[in-house]
Amino acid sequence: MSKGTSLHVQFMKKNIYLKRLCLLLLVVLCTILLFFLQYRYDNKYHFPGIQGEQGILDLRSDRQPLSVLTYGWEIYPQKLIAPGEFNGQKPHFIYLGQYGGFEAGDKNGNPHGCATYRLTILLPPEVNEYALELPEIYSASRIWVNGRPVSILGDVTSVNPSPSIRTGMITFSAAGKAELVVQAADTRHYYSGMVYPPAFGSTDAVSDLISLRFLRTCIMVIASLTIGILYLFIGIKTGGERRRMILFSLVCLFFTMHVMYPLFHLFGAGYWTYYLEDLSFYLFLTAICALHCSLCGIKGRPQRFAVFVCAAAALASLVVPALLLNGSLTAMLLYSVFLDGFKLVLFSWLITTAFFNREQTETMRSLLLAGLCTIAVALLVQAAAPVFEPVRFGWQTENAGFLFILLLAGGLWFDTIRAYAERTALAENMRLMKGQFALQEENYRILSKSIEETRKMRHDLRHHITAIKELTNQKQYDALEDYLEGYENSSEQTEWPVLCDNHAANAVLTYYRQRALQKQIPLSIHVSLPAELKLEAWKLGVLLGNLLENAFEASEKLPQELRSVKIYAKIAKGNLLITVRNHWNGEFTVLEDRIYSTKHEGAGIGLSSVRSMAEANGGQFYLTPDKDEFEVSLVLWKQV
Repeated sequence: MSKGTSLHVQFMKKNIYLKRLCLLLLVVLCTILLFFLQYRYDNKYHFPGIQGEQGILDLRSDRQPLSVLTYGWEIYPQKLIAPGEFNGQKPHFIYLGQYGGFEAGDKNGNPHGCATYRLTILLPPEVNEYALELPEIYSASRIWVNGRPVSILGDVTSVNPSPSIRTGMITFSAAGKAELVVQAADTRHYYSGMVYPPAFGSTDAVSDLISLRFLRTCIMVIASLTIGILYLFIGIKTGGERRRMILFSLVCLFFTMHVMYPLFHLFGAGYWTYYLEDLSFYLFLTAICALHCSLCGIKGRPQRFAVFVCAAAALASLVVPALLLNGSLTAMLLYSVFLDGFKLVLFSWLITTAFFNREQTETMRSLLLAGLCTIAVALLVQAAAPVFEPVRFGWQTENAGFLFILLLAGGLWFDTIRAYAERTALAENMRLMKGQFALQEENYRILSKSIEETRKMRHDLRHHITAIKELTNQKQYDALEDYLEGYENSSEQTEWPVLCDNHAANAVLTYYRQRALQKQIPLSIHVSLPAELKLEAWKLGVLLGNLLENAFEASEKLPQELRSVKIYAKIAKGNLLITVRNHWNGEFTVLEDRIYSTKHEGAGIGLSSVRSMAEANGGQFYLTPDKDEFEVSLVLWKQV
């Protein structure tokens, strides 16, 4: 490689990496902006309206149909207090989600056990119908509104309460005041009590909010599951792309399992849904890692190590919360830090290897890089901004994961279409090459036979000359005349007529004349072309070969007595005119200016190739499908 070429290659590499860096920065900035907007405008902790203080939320002058009960809650750790029994009790004041359990600010406090929450809402004096969202409360709960029990899930008085977690909506009538009292108990889960602020307001407003979340979850579940099943079938039916497609279908399947937990909670569920949620998320990351290695050509030990680490994290997410935390707040925090660190290291490696990857097309690399960056930013934002819970549009990691699936689904789809088109084109080229080889083989056979005939004629010519000399010497002129006449009519004088002065056209016509005899297809040839044309010989051969091949295939579908193929080619005023007519059965489709094959599904290549070549050489292409006869014509201007 010359020095100039080497410098050019280095410049191209730098240019590619610069483009990827710009894409990386653009995706990061757009994702941060999007999540910032969600953090600001779709966050229960920033929800507009009046907030509670010191156990009281005053909504008497508030006209908003929806509020989020985040701030001002009273909490009584390790106590179960019924309505009317709060006199003399000293509360702590918190916002929901401030703590993950019942510790209430005590570093040495027990996050498990039980607690009572209370919030008094001041309402307008007239009687109205209200709705309270029932969030996930860990793990058994009882709820009272104005001293009346409205929800009982599990037994909060049990030493080891069975988990009974359900989401939904509670409706009640109230005027002037609504006292909410929530008792909760938990002994095993890594969250305890009320950690998610519930929505409160008119029945329609709360119902619409819950329905919107349900719709979003259904869209994600159905779309990702459908995409996964589709690519699983594609993977089973394809060869070289099978591993990649199956890995992507696993990505979709694990993501579906991860985001469908709200559907389980609507009907009530135990701890197993949370184990499934965590396990499926880390299996989702494991499948992403395996797919990433396949896309980027990472093999051997690096691939096995990366997938093993991800699988180990998935196993840890199942085993550690269930068996090893033992209610220790410090252990829970260390476990959370470990998982955040693992995700940070994993996505740093994924993004770096995707950035320097050379295996895929630039489009696929860009989509992979964008999807990975989106998930990485979502994980960072979710870890850096813990005081967040979505009101309507879900968690950042779920949205980023869904976007990742859509991006890769689009990229793999276009890659699959491109690969299919290339394979189809390759198959057609192989067919044409086989036809050209058969043509050359037939011409070689004819040429060999002609040479053999010529050799025999030259061998026999000596005997003829000897006989003619002898008859001449003997002056037997009548016998000489009879001899010469017999020689002239001899079958040994086999002629191989030239069909056309143009060698390329003559070779193709000779081949198809022999095929016509073999297939019993009447072939009429009216071709008069000069030896030299501006059109390259191989292009002329491809044009004639495709046209005749198409006509022969159409004729073979007909009974023998109906078969007919006619070809006309000539130069008129310097322009090349070619027309092929054949009888046919009427099977023909043109849609959106594309010619569709009757041999297979999808666009045909033979006539499409003729059309493309004619237009590429400044010519015109015409189709005339009559009732009994199919005609293809083309004009190439100024060919002599």
